[in-house]
Amino acid sequence: MKGLLGKVTVLVAMALVAAGCGARFPRSQSGTALRSSGSGSGVSAGESGGTDTGTATGDTTPGAAGGTATGGSSSGTSGGSTGGSSASGGTSGGGGSSAAPGAVDVGPTTGVTATSIKIGYLLPLTGAAPVPSNFDKGANVYWNYVNGKGGINGRKVEVVIKDTQSSAQVGKDQAKALIEQDKVFAIVVLDRLENQQAIGQYLDGRHVPNIEIQTPANLDKSQTWTFGVTIDHAVQGSLIADYMVHVLQAKKVAVVYENTPALAPGKDAFAKEIAKLGAQVTYSQAIDGNGNDFSQEALALSRSGATATWLYMAPTPAAKLANQADAAGYHPVWFANSISWAFDLVFTVAPKALAGARAFSPWLPLSDPRTNTYKQAYQAQTGQTPDDLGIVGWGVGEIVGAGIQNAGKTIGQNNFRAAMQSMKFAPDIWAPLSFGPGVREGANVVAVLKAGNGHWDLERDFSSSF
Repeated sequence: MKGLLGKVTVLVAMALVAAGCGARFPRSQSGTALRSSGSGSGVSAGESGGTDTGTATGDTTPGAAGGTATGGSSSGTSGGSTGGSSASGGTSGGGGSSAAPGAVDVGPTTGVTATSIKIGYLLPLTGAAPVPSNFDKGANVYWNYVNGKGGINGRKVEVVIKDTQSSAQVGKDQAKALIEQDKVFAIVVLDRLENQQAIGQYLDGRHVPNIEIQTPANLDKSQTWTFGVTIDHAVQGSLIADYMVHVLQAKKVAVVYENTPALAPGKDAFAKEIAKLGAQVTYSQAIDGNGNDFSQEALALSRSGATATWLYMAPTPAAKLANQADAAGYHPVWFANSISWAFDLVFTVAPKALAGARAFSPWLPLSDPRTNTYKQAYQAQTGQTPDDLGIVGWGVGEIVGAGIQNAGKTIGQNNFRAAMQSMKFAPDIWAPLSFGPGVREGANVVAVLKAGNGHWDLERDFSSSF
């Protein structure tokens, strides 16, 4: 996927939670979440699964991930971004020491001191698909907020951000630099889908914990150092089909997608589910995301009879296509997939054309009161008006922070990985996470956003299941 609006660019379409089949949308819309279900490597939120690291019983309320996940049953304490307790049966002393029977070896303590822990970020700050600078701000605002409250388990978090230049090879080179030169403890990755696949495989091969903001469909279970925090593309394609048919009551639908092979699983799952539900895909077309003239696609869409259309692309082509379709008299319910163009900024370019649009989202809209802590911290630290672009950096920071806290004060890469693998956590403004044995993709619910008066509002929360 390509760039965003003007100099601001979007985070590409998301991928996570490998489940066997998608959920079905009930016709009632009240107070339900969209959840993937079935066999495979995904599990429903709240589904339990034992791990080889004991059972964590700490507080998992937003902002307070409780005890550790090493050895035996542990209990944590609530305290925002700080607190937690040491584990029963855990190890003590430096990294790499032998653990008690049944516990996880702490492992390497790279990037960890008595007072700090260093986290790396790999982001496409330049290149074909740069992320908005506000993502950086959101991440830094979160860690500054945490550090201002004393850090996590007595350690403050240092952040090192490197530019992948929207290139898989550059991304791997920068990952190597983070590991070997900057000596980071764990790495957060956001890039184009195909780039994240290559970078994730490299980091997993180096046995470095990595949190993937978007990952390929059906992330391999063998990548045990990799944790995805958004919904799987293929599962999402099925869910979008279900929503269009069961909620929007659409009989004819369309999908227009950027010509990127990594998007094929989502597009194919969408078409398969639509057929299964007895509806019809009346138009399906790949486009060049760098293009400017989508008049032919707009005309074909207007003739297709589709009442709901999935724009599987970044916001720049999405806004252009919607505007050109609107000029041709075609105005379906446009649909955005997770982490594509569900940012308020898109309405500055296509306010009329995108009216009434829907979007799947792993985060809450800026208009939701649960984002108030983020907004207050952002305003206080930057002196700028907060926007929903920074929510992504803040939300992922909460997830990494929960993993650090759950690993306990005696932390190494091994028991951090174990803490992530057993994580059951509901962040303040991000989709609930539920990892377990073999589960590489932990966010198996999405919120649904609806275009309001120049901004996104929450139509469906991700707080409950069918």
